[in-house]
Amino acid sequence: MCGITGIYNFKRGHLHHDYVRRSLITMHHRGPDSQCIWDNKENYITGFCRLAIRDLSPKGNQPMLSDCGNYCITFNGEIYNTENLKKLLLPYRNTFISTSDTEILLYCLVHLGLKETLLAADGIFAFAFYDARKNSLALARDRVGVKPLYIGQSAEGIVYSSQYDHIINHPYLNKEDINPGAVGAFLSLGYIPEGGGAYYQTSLLLHGHYYVIENGRIETNKYYDYPIAQTGAPENIDDILSSSVQSQLISDVPIGTFMSGGVDSTLVTYFASRKTAINSFTIGVKDNILDESETAGQFAAIFKTRHHCRYIYPADLLQLIKDNTKAFTEPFADFSSLPSLMLSKFAKEKVTVALSGDGGDELFWGYARNASALKNTRFYNTSRLARKMKLLLAKLNKPSGFTISRHWHENNFISYYYHALYITGALAWVPLIFNEDAAEDAYYSEIKNKATRLANTEDYMNIVRKLETDIHLQRILLKVDRASMYNSLEVRVPLLSNKVLDASAALSYTDCIINGQGKMNLKRSLINKTNNQLVMKPKKGFVIPMAEWMRTSIKNDITEKLLDMPQHLAVLFNKQQLSRLLKEHMDGANDWSWFIWAAYSLVNWDSFHRNSKTLLS
Repeated sequence: MCGITGIYNFKRGHLHHDYVRRSLITMHHRGPDSQCIWDNKENYITGFCRLAIRDLSPKGNQPMLSDCGNYCITFNGEIYNTENLKKLLLPYRNTFISTSDTEILLYCLVHLGLKETLLAADGIFAFAFYDARKNSLALARDRVGVKPLYIGQSAEGIVYSSQYDHIINHPYLNKEDINPGAVGAFLSLGYIPEGGGAYYQTSLLLHGHYYVIENGRIETNKYYDYPIAQTGAPENIDDILSSSVQSQLISDVPIGTFMSGGVDSTLVTYFASRKTAINSFTIGVKDNILDESETAGQFAAIFKTRHHCRYIYPADLLQLIKDNTKAFTEPFADFSSLPSLMLSKFAKEKVTVALSGDGGDELFWGYARNASALKNTRFYNTSRLARKMKLLLAKLNKPSGFTISRHWHENNFISYYYHALYITGALAWVPLIFNEDAAEDAYYSEIKNKATRLANTEDYMNIVRKLETDIHLQRILLKVDRASMYNSLEVRVPLLSNKVLDASAALSYTDCIINGQGKMNLKRSLINKTNNQLVMKPKKGFVIPMAEWMRTSIKNDITEKLLDMPQHLAVLFNKQQLSRLLKEHMDGANDWSWFIWAAYSLVNWDSFHRNSKTLLS
């Protein structure tokens, strides 16, 4: 788990050694164990900082060159099925100088080719693969987007990095204008969707995709797409999870697990604890309604893990906000990143690798909104006129639990569910507060175009899973990667392995949503290993009382920054409506903490990362 950066010039010329060197310094936290730069003396330079996980010797360092000298790789991530990949390499080579996964990946790319390697590899990754014979560069991300790869395109060349600030501050791109559509998408979804960036000509490479740059041309290709419809035959979920967790326990450094007290991370911890003595970590909050650390501790006692808990307090908030601004080099609006930062720092005291439970809710219909969507499928499986009539009748009858305004303007089910993924308050406030139109998520646009005919409830619920995986999951993965890597901690996600992705795609919503409860297949698995009472307690996750803290600990900082934001941001906002939003929240009339945090984090990000003196000096 590391950091990569590089520049590919379309013409021979200046290689920007100083800029790459400064970039490595500013992402030292992603790879504190070694840093190195390589260039081809003509038009390509790449840099790497290493967090050593497998083969801790210098043989695992990068950039790594093939023995013929024609190929170079810089690779951030982990490949778990290296033994299988070695078998594919047997016709070409059977000796290696290291035990690192990087070397296996390098020679797979050399001998098997780019697409075949991407389809065969099981792991989390973002890499740059340079072919000196063709003077071509390939950039790729893993299937569901666990590891980041930002790209900037200019007339002079391509800049790429694990950090967004390295893109927007490079001389090729630092004069680009802010992208209002992307900022609007950020205020809606809580992060800037892949395929775009806060500034023009910049983007986060789409997950499951790769770029090939050759002879001044850039070609984009998709190699993996989580299916909409069911594929394959259902398998035993315990066997799949056990195999996935076991494969991700490979490490030459200490390993542990995050354990929130919820089903997914607890199942991962169970399967890990069966194979080795494991450290488990959780964060608590002194709030009886929100705190889940006691539940996590009870699970840990059953599994006999070495369990560690730390509490987050209001006094920690200001330092965590500073760390949060530094860690997230792109705008990010999910304040659960604060406990994630604290948890990662806490875990790093004892381990260098942690397994998380991310992905379970998305793949197995685990969110409460999934069950709500199921109730609404019949409503949306009628004409828009019929829906309008039903809403008018509902307005007269005033039934409980049916929000008429929420459905009135929706064109179809896909639109309805896409908006359900917005952060709290965005649907109401973005049109009032933001002066520009928000861009659509690229995956949302693609799914709309593909799913032109939804015939039954199965179709509707498969769309729900697809939207969760390609859109909402991206915010979760972004949060965990930046928070953990800021603390030099590698986080692996067993529930997003190739095996689990395939197994989940074979399931119907009826396998997972039972009596209004989502993810019941995973819950039943955990009940068999623990007890019903613990498993069926309402899930909270790593939650903090941000609404109240905004009214007390950080009220002044938020108010000052939002009402006096820089002019290039202020022109995007309606200041009168912004003032009304703040007043409603601070007076306690409504809880708009999510949306206020989005605007607040945007201002913090802009002031810290744009025109970074460290990178531009």
